[in-house]
Amino acid sequence: MEIDLRSRNFLDMQDFSEEEILYLIDLAAEFKKLKKEKRPHKYLDGQNLILLFEEASTRTRTSFEVAAFDLGMGVSLINSNSSKLGEKESIEDSINVFDRYYDGIVYRGNKQDMLEKLVKMTEVPIYNAMTEKTHPSQMISDMLTIREKFGYLKGLNLLYLGYPGDIMPNSLSITCAKLGINFTAAGPRKYFPKEDFIRLSKDFAKESGSQITYTEDLNLALGKADIIYTDMWIALTEADDVPVDRIMDLYPYRVDREVMDETKDTTIFMHCLPAFHDKKSKLAQKVLAKLPKDMDFDGMEVTDEVFRSAKSTVFDQTENRIPAVKAILYSTLKYE
Repeated sequence: MEIDLRSRNFLDMQDFSEEEILYLIDLAAEFKKLKKEKRPHKYLDGQNLILLFEEASTRTRTSFEVAAFDLGMGVSLINSNSSKLGEKESIEDSINVFDRYYDGIVYRGNKQDMLEKLVKMTEVPIYNAMTEKTHPSQMISDMLTIREKFGYLKGLNLLYLGYPGDIMPNSLSITCAKLGINFTAAGPRKYFPKEDFIRLSKDFAKESGSQITYTEDLNLALGKADIIYTDMWIALTEADDVPVDRIMDLYPYRVDREVMDETKDTTIFMHCLPAFHDKKSKLAQKVLAKLPKDMDFDGMEVTDEVFRSAKSTVFDQTENRIPAVKAILYSTLKYE
């Protein structure tokens, strides 16, 4: 089957079929090979991209910038410090201008419904660089990383530990369900996603033959896990109002050596970054100041020992963001 994603928006993994996701992973692998071989691939020369980042970002922003530059595109960045949509003029007026200046619009913010509005206002593709609901470009990077480690995807077992209803597990649940990966999220029930979302993931899983499980028992899927995944328990915007109760609730689900010792020799550890694995960042110091003084703290969602271990793929994941974004941009913007 020929895959044609030209002019498609990239908003949510649930909008794409298994075949389309695998096509993007294959394409990302090809772009990674081209880069490694230092072969030019300015396939989108003459096109321009705008990054609308209402939320702070480091890796996501730079991965879009580098990917676009390598493809020959011009890039403009508008972040929260320089401008806010709807502040000096209506959102519609701004987008109508961008629609005529640029060939694609990348949005990062805390509202998925803003993406839906952008789609209705423009004729060029809209790309989700993360909202409060989903982070689809990270999924192509993560699935490429997993396939590089195991050589295949279907039938693998991914266990997410921590906050089961957060952005990353929501993205992983849908993507794993589409690709036939068994997905288990373990954490306190109060942090599970809504039932309608769980049903949606399970519906996709039925089509691919995989299983979706939400549980409070972290040991339920630990022994058979091929991938252990976690993410930060707090948003970067919560540094001044640290959710101490949430941290204490999730602490039993952190990834430490004892957790990894219960897994297989081939099991890998994944994290989309930034990670709270030591005390060196300003954010860590702010958070630690709010936690009980007698708390034995050695990393939050993951210990430094696991983060830096041979099983950790965190920097492979972030390296793969660039070819993943190239695949997304090229497949949707390529010329006839």
